[in-house]
Amino acid sequence: MVVLYVTILLLLVLLIYSFVKINKLKKSIIQKDMLLIRQAKLASIGEMLEHIAHQWKQPLAQINSIVLNIETNFEDGKLDRKTLEEELNQIENLTLFMSQTIESFRNYLHPDKEKTIFTVKEVIDETLLLINPLLKHKKIKCIVDIKDNTNIKGYKKEFVQTLLVLLNNAKDALLENSIKNPFIKISAKKIGTKSFISVIDNGGGIDEKIIDKIFDPYFTTKEQSKGTGHGLSMAKMIIEESFKGKIRAFNSNDGACFEIEI
Repeated sequence: MVVLYVTILLLLVLLIYSFVKINKLKKSIIQKDMLLIRQAKLASIGEMLEHIAHQWKQPLAQINSIVLNIETNFEDGKLDRKTLEEELNQIENLTLFMSQTIESFRNYLHPDKEKTIFTVKEVIDETLLLINPLLKHKKIKCIVDIKDNTNIKGYKKEFVQTLLVLLNNAKDALLENSIKNPFIKISAKKIGTKSFISVIDNGGGIDEKIIDKIFDPYFTTKEQSKGTGHGLSMAKMIIEESFKGKIRAFNSNDGACFEIEI
């Protein structure tokens, strides 16, 4: 009987120890995931600042040019009220555009508090609002092909963040490989109850030796100063955990294809 009690006691101690270890492991995994998300968001903020800087560059140059024109016309005695009003209206329109740009990025960086229902087109439009000016500047054609504008439930800004990661990766591949007539195609379709959103580029594709590793945390093929390796792993985490979906990568005829299934 004593042996039985001792055995039961040992089993209880073992169960309690295992429970404590499992809880510690779960907490450790959660902390690592949170750290990964924070690091990825910092990298994302850096990319956003690059987009803002690009979108502000031309308006600032135009404002500077208008101010110089006003100064020159004033010194030459050619600055009448009508000309001044026209020049000031131009400045006002340019500053309004710059303000709207900041508001778009501020909204993107402010996290959603609740899940909402949104359409595929909405999330693609919001993503392109942030990145399309930079793509145009780099002479990268963006093609959108939405065959089914299905509804999605979740955190819309997280989905935007995922699409931005995929589009930025495609942009970088096209520029690094100096592709002639570069393009990125975003397509959406529905098969049965599943929706598929794809980002395809003609950048030459992903090396088959590393294609199975690209979603791993900290894995990157870029120089340390140009990439942290967090983007794709964070995108995978968002799609799998927030949307209970899947994300995969494969090579198409022209280049890489990233496909989201939800």
